[in-house]
Amino acid sequence: MLAGLNLDEVRASPLYPKLPPAARALAEPLRDARYLLLASNGKDIVAIAHGRFREAPPGATLVAPGLAVTGSSGSVQAAIAQHKAGRNGAPDLLAHAASFADSRQIWMVARGGVPLPVTGNAANLNRLLRDTEYAGIAVRLGSGIEIEATAVGRHRESGREFEENLRAILSLTAAASARQPDLVALIRSIQITREDRTVRASLSGGPDAADSASTVRAAVAARPRCARTRR
Repeated sequence: MLAGLNLDEVRASPLYPKLPPAARALAEPLRDARYLLLASNGKDIVAIAHGRFREAPPGATLVAPGLAVTGSSGSVQAAIAQHKAGRNGAPDLLAHAASFADSRQIWMVARGGVPLPVTGNAANLNRLLRDTEYAGIAVRLGSGIEIEATAVGRHRESGREFEENLRAILSLTAAASARQPDLVALIRSIQITREDRTVRASLSGGPDAADSASTVRAAVAARPRCARTRR
């Protein structure tokens, strides 16, 4: 899995002040970072920050001027060795990431069939993604928010099942959110299309959509058990 955050552009976005205080607090240790890249092999996560570092941030290792790495000792050592060798890792994910990262402030791409190192409700996403070749999501922040997600099934049938599961999850989420008409309207505005084994979903909204979009993501992570899954 690879994920990126263009921190300079996120902070400059009109939506940044509307983020929950907890989200801004998480970004505080990275106040000198301009861009953050997260990489995972399914077991460990390594964070690579590029920025204006005079010294290594707390808990991080300064690999080169302006480049700090943090994670488990093994993952940090592997990242440093790879950096010194001048090698790129996971070329397939990097190729997919290039399209997701273009002009987006937040993005993530994951290889299918490899469990993401997440816990709690978010772990249910692994059930949704297990029959995909890869999946990704990208967020563009401006005066509003635009979210685009793509999942490519291993074959046409798995693409169809992913679409059906996603539609079922969103329907269940909308039904459970009947007392939140704005959230229900946002869920119903999500556009889902499928071409062969590729499923795409998109969502856009105004300045107040960021809070609702966060609620949608949390609800989607919590409900895959209710959707039909491949056996």
